[in-house]
Amino acid sequence: MTPGPGSEAPRVVEAGLRSFTCAYERYVEQPFQLGQVVAVREGPVTILGCIADTASGPEDPGRPLQAQGGALTAAEVFAENPHIRPLLRTRLTIAACGYISGEGALALLPPSPPPLLARVEPATDAEVVHATADGAFLALLTASPLCDDAVIAAAVRAAANAHGAEARDFTVRAGKELARLLKAEPARLSSILRGVTA
Repeated sequence: MTPGPGSEAPRVVEAGLRSFTCAYERYVEQPFQLGQVVAVREGPVTILGCIADTASGPEDPGRPLQAQGGALTAAEVFAENPHIRPLLRTRLTIAACGYISGEGALALLPPSPPPLLARVEPATDAEVVHATADGAFLALLTASPLCDDAVIAAAVRAAANAHGAEARDFTVRAGKELARLLKAEPARLSSILRGVTA
């Protein structure tokens, strides 16, 4: 999913090798989806990450959002109070799941964090297929404290969509890789696989 009409791509506001945070300029109703693979194309390599969490709220925590609107819908409240939206932000937490350097995709941590204020954009289907085809990206996700079972299952579903006609073959490969990675955690493996097929 791309940012909604008229909205800008989010930008990196905190950067690390294992994860990074990006924020939209204001609150958006339809940010990137859980598990979606995104790309930061600025810097020496294209860094790929998986959406692990999304949160929206006031930019200034000292000024909490006050519930208002009575019987109005959220859209009606925003329409009647246009000053509210610029005071809010939508932030995304992203777990690194590899990088692309030249023609090669590597399921490794990037050599350096993404640049601060770099644009975060949806990875193309070709980038997702290139980076996820062998399932090796799952090692980074299963090892990340940011990625619970729901995030990993969503990432497999999102990657399968990019594989198009080969989605079933990809899902089988991913399931086998998860079984290898989580052989000591059968309950977690079952939970993720249930989420993949949901």
